[in-house]
Amino acid sequence: MSKHLQITHEPAEADLSSSSGDGSSSSLQVKEAHILQERRIGLLGAISLIVNKIIGAGIFSTPTSIFKLSGSPGLALILWVIAGVISTCGAMVLLEFGSGIPRSGGMKVYLERCFSPRLLVTCVYLFYCAILQTSASNAITASSYILKAASVDSTTWKLRGLAISAVSFAVGIHTVAPRVGRGLQDVLSIVKLFTLFFIVCTGFAALGGHLRVPKPDNLSVSSSFRGTSSSGYNIGTALLDAIFSFQGYDNLNAVLSEVKNPQRTLRIALPTAMSLVTVLYVLANIAYFAGVSREDFLASDLTIAASLFNNVFGNSAAIKALPALVAISAIGHLLGVAFTVSRVLQELAKDGVTPFPSIVMQNRPFKTPISALAIHLGVSIILICAPPAGAAFDFVVGLGTYPTVFLLTFVTIGLIKLRLSKDEDFQSNFKVPWVILGFYLASNIFLLVMPFIPPSDGKGNTSLPYYLSPVVALAILAVGVIYYTIRFVLLPWAFGYRLESVVVNLSDGSQVSRYKIKKTT
Repeated sequence: MSKHLQITHEPAEADLSSSSGDGSSSSLQVKEAHILQERRIGLLGAISLIVNKIIGAGIFSTPTSIFKLSGSPGLALILWVIAGVISTCGAMVLLEFGSGIPRSGGMKVYLERCFSPRLLVTCVYLFYCAILQTSASNAITASSYILKAASVDSTTWKLRGLAISAVSFAVGIHTVAPRVGRGLQDVLSIVKLFTLFFIVCTGFAALGGHLRVPKPDNLSVSSSFRGTSSSGYNIGTALLDAIFSFQGYDNLNAVLSEVKNPQRTLRIALPTAMSLVTVLYVLANIAYFAGVSREDFLASDLTIAASLFNNVFGNSAAIKALPALVAISAIGHLLGVAFTVSRVLQELAKDGVTPFPSIVMQNRPFKTPISALAIHLGVSIILICAPPAGAAFDFVVGLGTYPTVFLLTFVTIGLIKLRLSKDEDFQSNFKVPWVILGFYLASNIFLLVMPFIPPSDGKGNTSLPYYLSPVVALAILAVGVIYYTIRFVLLPWAFGYRLESVVVNLSDGSQVSRYKIKKTT
């Protein structure tokens, strides 16, 4: 921490006001009712938050790319299982942290607890949350499948227009009708789980020979591993893609201050959601291979689920309904992201690091973080409209995977640090076994390194450089370091002042912090 940044901690008073101690203008007046959300999320709502964030459109289309990269059904299924195991281990890490720090903020709070300077961590997380956790990719996916369901030809601006409408709908309903938004999330999570269950049942029908095409030979012992890729880059990329389909298990941790009985609810909701999603994902992939040939996998320009339904049911109502179900799944994801990202931006505003923090942290007049929702909408629209169509667009909207793994790695290191340090007093009523903690850390390090291992032909799976995505993602996180250095270190040094923190402690365990300029003598 720079010597020019002085942090003072002052107790909150009964009226939730605090001052710098000298009765000057550095006093800070805070009204909790205008900042904190009410505890309205029960067990079903908690499970639906996790399910809606995890299950987007990925499980309906990602299996194709994972098969192409892995080269064989056998390896593809193994990678899906490994991704589920790794993600479940990560959920256990978050369960320990959430049980020990049961308030909103999620990874932001855990990283701040473990590393210093705390404010540097906060600034880095600001850019991760605002830029890298947008709804652009699922908004485009939703618009694409809405057009397919309506049998309308897709163009760039039709896609963009519908994508903006979809993310605006998600943000709008959480802004003016939060109860309706939460209820819709619950309904859509059930629709998603039912859709996956129906795919699994269709796969069992295919295994039983109920097919309109010759039965694929994908799952036999002799053929399941034929064609397996030996490229470390391809395997690592395929595993990263599979893990992308599981991301979102941190969603409930981000809003724990709004959860009824947060520790108990988290202990039930997180394992339940992860178990449901993992089992359904693996069974859905078995279903795809049971009913879709390798040739169809490679040639399909639709979701692989559409190929499965076509092979089992023919050109029936199920085929026509599937694009609508995928669009609904993507919209459910938009609702989950808008709900939690806006809450984390609100937490960051309480820390005083966002622009106009006193405005962004407010939840008036609808008891929703309107300004934070508007920021999320604005960044999403920029990422939907700014990149040109093609590989550059796909690259930009898919930037969120690598930095999430990066931050989860540091969350895991932080938990190990808390356990090993004699000076820390971190208590949680759930502890991840050391072997799982070590496995999860090693897995994340593998995932961080693999994208930088050159593929055999020197090219990735797009026309862009294979290493570009992680480099750009890390560069965006680095902007947070630059922001911290300029605002909290260089400017105070250059202009001869120090920043004094005025703090108000809130009833949910969080704080409101503001930084007052004090001239140095």
